[in-house]
Amino acid sequence: MNRLKKIAQNSHIIEFLFVAFIVFTFDLIFILRYGFDITFTHMLIAFFNILIVLSVLSFINSNKKRYIAYFVYILVMFTFFVTDSTLYKFKQDVTSIAMLLESGKNTMKIGLKYNPLSAYNLLIWIIIFAFVFVSIKALYKVVKWQPEVKKKGRMRQFIYLGVSILGLALSPKLINPNDALTFDTTADKGLFVQKFGSITYHMRDIVNFTTNAFKPVIYRDDFIDLINDRVTDELALESPYFGLLEGKNLIMIMCETCEDYAFSESHTPNYYRLKSQSISFNYFYTAAKTDYTYDSEFKSLTSMMYFESDNYMYSRGDNVYPTALPHMLRREGYTAHSFHNFYKTFFNRDQMHASIGFESFRAIEDLDVEITDDWVLDSIMFDQFKDDIAPIQDTPFFSFIITVTPHGPHNKLRENLEPYYDILNQDPLYADESLEYKTITAAQMDFDKGLGLLLDDLELKGLMDDTVIVLYSDHKNYSSLYLTHEKTLNSETPYEVDRLPFLIYAPGFEASENDIITSHYDIAPTVMDLLGVNYYKDFYHGQSVFLEERLDKPIITSHSNWITMTHMVQFDQVVSGELSDEEFIEMKLKIYDTIDLYEMILFSDYFAYENPYYYVPTLIEEE
Repeated sequence: MNRLKKIAQNSHIIEFLFVAFIVFTFDLIFILRYGFDITFTHMLIAFFNILIVLSVLSFINSNKKRYIAYFVYILVMFTFFVTDSTLYKFKQDVTSIAMLLESGKNTMKIGLKYNPLSAYNLLIWIIIFAFVFVSIKALYKVVKWQPEVKKKGRMRQFIYLGVSILGLALSPKLINPNDALTFDTTADKGLFVQKFGSITYHMRDIVNFTTNAFKPVIYRDDFIDLINDRVTDELALESPYFGLLEGKNLIMIMCETCEDYAFSESHTPNYYRLKSQSISFNYFYTAAKTDYTYDSEFKSLTSMMYFESDNYMYSRGDNVYPTALPHMLRREGYTAHSFHNFYKTFFNRDQMHASIGFESFRAIEDLDVEITDDWVLDSIMFDQFKDDIAPIQDTPFFSFIITVTPHGPHNKLRENLEPYYDILNQDPLYADESLEYKTITAAQMDFDKGLGLLLDDLELKGLMDDTVIVLYSDHKNYSSLYLTHEKTLNSETPYEVDRLPFLIYAPGFEASENDIITSHYDIAPTVMDLLGVNYYKDFYHGQSVFLEERLDKPIITSHSNWITMTHMVQFDQVVSGELSDEEFIEMKLKIYDTIDLYEMILFSDYFAYENPYYYVPTLIEEE
């Protein structure tokens, strides 16, 4: 102990090692919890990421102030540890700076509904908190060993800083070449933390977040030139059904967390009423990155993608999106309005929906409803907004509906779902079922009630024969993931739990089932195909589901996760089909190239400078 004390009195090395030990412990617990591999390279890079922070803090002469700085750093890393552990449990995702910025913008209300302590059992948490408490107290003693002397020279601190910078620059050269792309792509968060841990991820995320803020200013012109070199004025291919439903109304319903296993003919008759008249797609996979609703929403309305930031609905909310479905249909004489039963500011929808072309956005603020801790019932939204969703007018309308009632968590009784619980409790098939299963089923029963109100209203107004209805889910039920695996047939098959309901009710079309592989990317191109709207193909990743010969475009959910007609890849592992090493690298580079194109479009706000369509700026109507 005396020797350690002597070292601590002459340098900051003991302090550094002590703080590094605390932070490394958080990373180690996280890694062990989720079964990641630990490599020497991973630990070395993480060490230099910690060291560069500590070497900067070593310039603080005051022991008290330096201890406070250490405490804040440990607190930040502990916060990341808790949020990472929770997010990874539900979404195989981790926290980012962009997410933290959302916390003050109404976006984290949903996150607060999940128990942040659910990632570990009570005993583990007691041990973790005890470790943190004891470590913080011990660190205070270690810092006090350093004499309070105002030193004129700072040579030692500069040596610390120089070593950390050099180590940070050189240590990545030890990375396996196959992992180099992942190391350069923090946007692929799930794979990044598997390979390099959370410490390195968060440091690189901070750097990337900062540099991304300057990219539009520095690289806009370069991005626009690169985009222009890649895109053409070639129109998308037309299917045999192109324009058959020209001038028909359109209602798109994105059903929050809706799962096939929670629909049944006995308890959700209106869903089956619509399905019996629709084309049902059996292999519709979510394209949402780590199960975020806004990503499904954006991809289904634009057929574009963006993985570089978790808050692009804020940072790119004022971009110009003339290729988005609402703008495209408004140019054809449609009105376009959107509806939701949660807050307008959530995911910055009040701004984003105006940017992508909606004339108005009606939400919970426009409903006559009591606000409680429960999700507002979908049936109330359908009932109160029905005349705005399906107006009687001389021009065709486009109404986009986002529901919310089936959203998790599902492990608590909801007072506003009691009538549905009563029905399920009288059904012998549900006698031994879990609360989670009953809750999501009850929530989808209320959605079904709302859907029935909509269908009845369309029939009453004589609009069923003049209205296309597209219904799909945003993502799987990640809130009760064990339930999703339990209730999904062949859930051990890769991506099976990511298959979602997708129906198209097209007047004059016979009800049928379709086995093509499709996703959210294909929705806008399919709708435009049916309605006879031509569009420039290079600005849309998806394609019409009705094409006679579809290109094998991958369903991209991240840099390391994609689905094609011939193979599936999860976290850079081929989990279905076969690819040689050369074919895999070639495919991965194509994935990166595709993602880069759309990210350059969003980074540069491309359409504000190189607009391929006549564009009229749109503002949300004031109610």
